[in-house]
Amino acid sequence: MLPFFIAKNITFAGGKNYHMQHTPNFNHLNEDQKLNLLHQLVRMAKADKIFKFVEFKYLTEIAELLNISTRQLDEIIENEVVAPIPKNMGDRTRQLYRLSVMMMIDHIISKEEMVVLKEYAIELKLNPEHVDVMIKRMHENKGGMLLEKDLFEIFNIEAN
Repeated sequence: MLPFFIAKNITFAGGKNYHMQHTPNFNHLNEDQKLNLLHQLVRMAKADKIFKFVEFKYLTEIAELLNISTRQLDEIIENEVVAPIPKNMGDRTRQLYRLSVMMMIDHIISKEEMVVLKEYAIELKLNPEHVDVMIKRMHENKGGMLLEKDLFEIFNIEAN
């Protein structure tokens, strides 16, 4: 089974490499879900009160994949637009994973970011204790990638 995220190597100033992870196809998401995903990614990027270039770069790449304009992305960043959470448990789990990628993209996990991630897990009706297991498994895998089946196993949900 292939990972549901594709790794893309990006080198930033100072020679730092990071495996940016993207879902190759967001066509299954409706407009509200796309906006919600970006809203939650912005929320995670701002959790530690430091909005870094690598986080902004990741946001712009995800927005491009979602066919969200830079104007819409700017509005989400400035106004914190809120949209409904995904209804499907698999989509909720995938969204939490995407937020964890945002959290880890700068190679620093702050206490504030973990609080936001666990609060969002609760909002998604996912067990926040499983967040620690997910993060541990991401650290164990090169580039932080998890297979969808592994992610669903961590949160004890069945694939749809």
